Amino acid sequence: MEALLLSLLVWIGTHSTLNVEGVELPKVIEMTPTEITREMYRHSGLTAKTPEVNERVIALYDPTAADTGTIYVLAAQLAPRAGKYADKLANPYFQERLLHELVHHVQYRTGEIERLPCRAAAEGEAYRLAGRFIRERGLPDPLPNRRFWTYFYSRC
Repeated sequence: MEALLLSLLVWIGTHSTLNVEGVELPKVIEMTPTEITREMYRHSGLTAKTPEVNERVIALYDPTAADTGTIYVLAAQLAPRAGKYADKLANPYFQERLLHELVHHVQYRTGEIERLPCRAAAEGEAYRLAGRFIRERGLPDPLPNRRFWTYFYSRC
């Protein structure tokens, strides 16, 4: 996982204006759909007696968890096309999810998040870079209507 995170960090540094130099790697915890839904509820402040699995929640970043922040992500074997890869970490769709959250990690660790008009604005760069990552690999985008969702989730 460390080698993958380092390569994604380099990719972010070469494809954006974010300065990745000296950024420590976050902790990564792979989860089931039930676990990541519970984690989303825990961080959102929402309550649910028995939260149902939210299939839209595939990854989260918590800058305050662990000394270096934590990425919660659906387990690699649950990513699209996982069966095509003997090494589940080699799956570009899993990597795209990690990259999105790693962008947030860099935004927090470099103070970039403080320069944005609101926290939601950080989503724009993360969605754009993740989309570019997938396009560069010649794969279909796992997020239909990425431009719409980029706009929707990055509004202040």
